[in-house]
This record gives sequence, structure tokens and C-alpha cells, in this order.
Amino acid sequence: MLSHIFDIDGTLTKSGHDLWFLTMQELCEPIAFKALVTEWEKKNKTYEHSYQLLVGTLKLLRDISNPEEQIFNTAKRLTLGLIDEQLVPAQAILTLRQSIRLCDLVVLNTANYSEAAKGFTAALLERDLISLSEYKKLVILATNTNWADYSAECFNMGDVKIHTYYRYLQREGYPVKVPDKAFVDDPLFNDASLANDALEVVVVDNAKNKDYVRKTGFERVFWY
Repeated sequence: MLSHIFDIDGTLTKSGHDLWFLTMQELCEPIAFKALVTEWEKKNKTYEHSYQLLVGTLKLLRDISNPEEQIFNTAKRLTLGLIDEQLVPAQAILTLRQSIRLCDLVVLNTANYSEAAKGFTAALLERDLISLSEYKKLVILATNTNWADYSAECFNMGDVKIHTYYRYLQREGYPVKVPDKAFVDDPLFNDASLANDALEVVVVDNAKNKDYVRKTGFERVFWY
């Protein structure tokens, strides 16, 4: 079984245009959301501090109705805008499509809400960047939320990313094996577990990963 994993924010979108932040900016009360992000930026980059940011954001989302639908629709609309502004690199989508044709399993593995990830893929389909058959082959592993009480059932970040992948393989009856290739932009933190476990890692170049190296199975790509 050949498997490829893709991060979304900063990997399939241009760095600095993360769909999670863009979606939350639209849906959350602006001043309160900015305060949460400012406080998060002051702290060390850890899973725990990022989880605190997520929890704070979930509290803000209590003020909107039908959060699942609104996150999906907002993320889809924002992705359509990113596509129109050429902030979803054509080479990234071409690579994604090549993986779909080549692999038995292609996973989009993101810390974003699952509803936002679904909005992202729906936008790719609407703009004919992927076909319906390709769209149906994509597996989304993301942050899952219990919207009944606005709690995170799975915060899919850092080390959790690789565990959600292995759990998916086990649940679906696939052989439990390391990913053959992972496409990431943050191999030192958010995507570290994917980068460490995959037989090959493809790092989308940006300022924060300039120092990342791996002795074998390593490629750095420039989408632009």
C-alpha cells in the first residue's frame, strides 16, 4: 500500500495565508480573537499553548449559530478567494493530483477543524482543480469537535497527527505502516511527527523551516 500525507495550511496554501486563522477572523469577535492570538504568540510554541488557543476560540464560537455549517461555508469561500488570488499554488495542487493517481491512500492531515478542511476540498472541486473522482479519494484527518458542548474531541496537531493516521489505518483495515511520503511546511513543530515517521518528507520552503534537514528521504520544494 502506497500512502502520501499532505498538510493543508502553508503546504497547499501559501505560507502566511493559513485557513484556520482566516476563518476564525471572520467568525469570531475580532477584538477577542486578536487578544487570544496575541497571547499565544507571546508563549513558547507547544501543543499545550496551541490547545489553549483552540479552547479560547471554541468559547468565542459559542456566539454563532450552526458553527459546523458556518465554518465549512466560510472556509470554502475563503479558499475560493485564495485560489483566485493565486495563493493556492498550482504546483501544489498538481502534486496532490499526481499523488492521488499514484497512491492507494492520500490523506489531508491538518490541525484545522474538519469542517474547514472539507470546505477547502469543496472549493478545489468547485474550481475544477481536482475532479470528482479525485475529490472522493481524499481522506481528511483533522481536529474533531463536539459541537454540543464546544469541546475538542481530537486536537490534530503535532504528535497527534501521526497517531490519527495510524488509527485511521487500523480502523479501515489497512496495513499499519509508516507513510511513504509526507508533504509539510512545519517539520520542526506542527508537522514534526509526520516528517519524522514518513519514509520521505517533502518540505515546502518558508522562513521558519530554513534550518530543517534530514539525512535521507528529504526534498525541499518551492511552489513559487
